[in-house]
Amino acid sequence: QNDADYETSFCTKHHTMPFSRTTFAMPAKNPSVQFQNFLDLTSWLAAEATGDPETFRIDKFDDPNTSVNKMMLALRNLGFSLDFPVAKLKQGHGEATCNVLDFLADKALEARSFTWSAPLHEDAPELEEAEVDEEADLGEIEDEVGVVEEEEVMFTERVADAEVHDVINNEAREMIDGTIDPLQWKTEMERVGPRLKSKPWSLEKEWRSHIEQTKEHEKKIQETLPTAQVHMQNMSTQIQEAVEKMRTREQTMNSEFDGLRAGYEQLRDELKIVETKCSATRTNVNDLTNQMTTVEEANNELKETMNSREISATDTSPLVDIKRALQTIRGDVQTFELQIGVIGHTLMQAKLRQRQAKLANREDGEVSKNDDEEYDYDDESGYGGGQD
Repeated sequence: QNDADYETSFCTKHHTMPFSRTTFAMPAKNPSVQFQNFLDLTSWLAAEATGDPETFRIDKFDDPNTSVNKMMLALRNLGFSLDFPVAKLKQGHGEATCNVLDFLADKALEARSFTWSAPLHEDAPELEEAEVDEEADLGEIEDEVGVVEEEEVMFTERVADAEVHDVINNEAREMIDGTIDPLQWKTEMERVGPRLKSKPWSLEKEWRSHIEQTKEHEKKIQETLPTAQVHMQNMSTQIQEAVEKMRTREQTMNSEFDGLRAGYEQLRDELKIVETKCSATRTNVNDLTNQMTTVEEANNELKETMNSREISATDTSPLVDIKRALQTIRGDVQTFELQIGVIGHTLMQAKLRQRQAKLANREDGEVSKNDDEEYDYDDESGYGGGQD
């Protein structure tokens, strides 16, 4: 980055901080900003690699698809082999993004004839051997010796068990030959040995140093305490004065705004009364609204009933049917009267003929008494008399 003048020609120009190593490897909190930084960095690297700023120029009116297509065209001209979908570059992070940046960075370094130099390894400094404190506590040394003896006993027991186990499995084991050069091993030991040495703690002098430090701290406290007490006393006095002023101001404000507070409480009580009345009125309005809805429904039902009755009253089809029935009945009556007249006339003619026959028989002296009675009956029925 320093060889390509990255911080000066890119970061300063775009007013951005240098990117970290994982900026384009993982998704960022703001994907649009990450994608825009990727486009800017790609455009700058392409210009550094070719020396032509028009190799890949970003237009602020281009959408992401157009910008990615322009980038891929510039990469193909530089010899980049595409082995991933182009859509992955629109993410602004991931393996495809890192591959593009790595390719362009290599091209930019090649254009500047940059070569990597061999790494320089510093020789490890030799550590001084720790000084042995001959005045160490003998009691601690004896305790350490006892612990070491116990560890040696446990190690001896484990070695004995291991030897027995090795004797049992001796046939199944093979000899292990060392492959490390003794000279190399010794050289490594000489190099690492000084680093493994540790300086023992001097417990005898440690408590004395603590006492000296305690005395120094006490001396500093004694020197600082009077001044601190004076400052704290002044602060306490100032705080008490401020509290007294606040208390006086509070009392003054309470006395000045006592009337307003009383008026506020009165208005608050009146507001509660008005809210109660408003709630009662709202309830009454709801009840009246429900009643009005019920009355409107009943009124609509009455209107429907009246409309149906008006329709039935103005409908003359039943009267027409009655007139037609009366005409039919009158026609039937006339027909029946005509038939009755015809039948009566026919019957009368038959009786007249019968009477004439009986009269003829009577003249001949052959009429019996029953015939006279029948003749009288017919004569009283009115048919014969009416015709005569």
